[in-house]
Amino acid sequence: MLTLGILADTPRACTGMAVVNGNLAKQLQWLYSDDMRIIYFARFERGKGVAEQSDVYDSYEIVGCEGGVWKEETVKELIKLYKVDIIYSEDDWWSMEGLIKATQATKTPFYFMTPIDSLPIQREAKVLLEKYPYKVFVPNMSYKYLKNGVKLRHAVDSQMFKPVRPKMFDEWTFLWIGRDERRKALGRAILAFVKIYKRHDIKFVVRSNWGATPMSRATYAYIKHKKLPIIMDRMANCPHAYLAQVYSGCHAFICTSKAGGCEMSILEAQATTLPVLATDWTFMNEQMVNRKAGWKIPIESYDVRGKPKEGGVEGKGRIWGNISVDELAKKMAWMVDNQDKAIKQGYWGFGWVRDKFSWKDVATKFFDTIVDDLEKRKLYKIVGEI
Repeated sequence: MLTLGILADTPRACTGMAVVNGNLAKQLQWLYSDDMRIIYFARFERGKGVAEQSDVYDSYEIVGCEGGVWKEETVKELIKLYKVDIIYSEDDWWSMEGLIKATQATKTPFYFMTPIDSLPIQREAKVLLEKYPYKVFVPNMSYKYLKNGVKLRHAVDSQMFKPVRPKMFDEWTFLWIGRDERRKALGRAILAFVKIYKRHDIKFVVRSNWGATPMSRATYAYIKHKKLPIIMDRMANCPHAYLAQVYSGCHAFICTSKAGGCEMSILEAQATTLPVLATDWTFMNEQMVNRKAGWKIPIESYDVRGKPKEGGVEGKGRIWGNISVDELAKKMAWMVDNQDKAIKQGYWGFGWVRDKFSWKDVATKFFDTIVDDLEKRKLYKIVGEI
């Protein structure tokens, strides 16, 4: 029997990586436990090294590991201790060094998932991604730009994300969720709200990391200075099912991100019947159908990303799109003035997501891709037989 090591954030965290890989591990365990031992190596579960004994979490086997970027020594340790045959991990491409060195040294087949959020793919990234991982899973159409790329889109747990509560307010309520950072562009959602709130009977709920960063503190100060009627909910780790209550309590969801490999919140909002307003830019909104499930808002300008002041690991040239504040405000007003039509959009998205985005399908493609690849490489002498 093969042993697959999934290396990712602890599934107890409210991060995209935890949601994706926790659901992947659960489905693999349910579908293929007779063929493959699934072990989830959970980053940020302990202070140092790798736990010597595994545990069970949400029906699958889990091993606590130290936090931070995966170190070569840590990966070697878990491979040896748990006799791991295949390594799979999700992370940004510039965090691959420890994974590469450990799998190369132990001759362990290595598969990777990375959230390419915009083009062009940096030269440094393309070289690493095509040279070391056997296959690179990408949740959007950018997989075509890697010779070993495989599209593996994300999904949503429709038993967890569903309408579960009445609306919080009688007034039409918009919702925005995310960290207040440059990529998420919360400021543009606030500016659009400012343009219409005095003329429309609406509410705006923002669930964010208030006070955690200089940017979030500046946004908080702006809201207070302008005396804007924005309901500020503080983001914190919570059971994923609780988020369904947050979504369900509102009427429509806004995603102003400048870029994204796959904005999970768009799927989650649709799964709870919310129509969506999202930036019409590459990759990030492939999981939404324009007009039917809401509106894709055109961009009004571009951000060309340069190297960070320190490190420069992200590379140059990534192009992000800035959502049009005026067009967003117009579509927000349209939803308020056409609530019956907007509600129908929400229910169309609800049905579409339930039909098209299944974690079972994701796990099946993941498993088949790895097994087929190992078979073509004739590596069963290394990893055994299925």
